[in-house]
Amino acid sequence: MTLLNYGSYEEYLDHFIDINDVRYIRNWNVSRQFIQTACGKSCMGPLLTRSEFAEQRKKLEFMWNPRGKGVSYKGDDEVLKQFALRELKLINKQISTIVFLIMRSQKGFDISGYIDLEQSLRESSCRNSEHYVNWQAIFEGKAKLVPGPHDLSYFDWYSNKVRFNDSANFRVIPTGAHSLLMMHRGDLKVVCVNAGCNCSDSRNAIRNVYRSSIYGDCMFFDHIIRRIP
Repeated sequence: MTLLNYGSYEEYLDHFIDINDVRYIRNWNVSRQFIQTACGKSCMGPLLTRSEFAEQRKKLEFMWNPRGKGVSYKGDDEVLKQFALRELKLINKQISTIVFLIMRSQKGFDISGYIDLEQSLRESSCRNSEHYVNWQAIFEGKAKLVPGPHDLSYFDWYSNKVRFNDSANFRVIPTGAHSLLMMHRGDLKVVCVNAGCNCSDSRNAIRNVYRSSIYGDCMFFDHIIRRIP
């Protein structure tokens, strides 16, 4: 996980706090102070100070180029437009978006998956990343965004095999009987990504379906990030 996933130093500290600890202490600020003073680097590993956090996060922001890859997109593909419209909001941690795609693989078989859009966009700046995605080429129409075995969920319709993976922003909760749930790591809100479900968790994301000649029907789940006090 990168420091760009945290909008503030407090959110960074919250990553080290278990929700059960907060329920026991009953105060987020006290829990954060405990992490800084009682534990510190002795038991939390490379825990950064506030100044170290700010400095390293600034360097990462510069490397990623906050202007974004899709800011200059002028094409008419509706799905690509939606990717571009969300990019800066994702960078600024205003929203966290899950995208559901069904695509045809190079072998001619259908594959589908849920993709953490922010993580995918961010990794486009790291060519050495194991899961590098060339978003510049995607916006230029030279490549397509295709679900992979490393994404939140991946289903190969030919082999009937499914895989689940946690991402930088979400933890996967495969409940089976109910639906596939995703818990946002920042505010711990659970998002239901079953398009036909009207449970309480489905209200934690805004659902929209957009159609394009490149991607067919693409479903977006936009979770507005709630700041933990």
